[in-house]
Amino acid sequence: MPTFLSDDEVTREAIEYDVVIVGGGPAGLSAAIRLKQLAAEQGAEIGVCVLEKGSEI
Repeated sequence: MPTFLSDDEVTREAIEYDVVIVGGGPAGLSAAIRLKQLAAEQGAEIGVCVLEKGSEI
């Protein structure tokens, strides 16, 4: 019989991003790059995460 952990016993890491893009294809990657460029032009820094379900982009 499997042993399950309670919520008190589980430690999860959380990372906050300003933008999350789902899909690491040409459109997703170009969107991420462009968002970072636009933020840099404004003198801001944003956190962008690209999620891809495949083993590689």
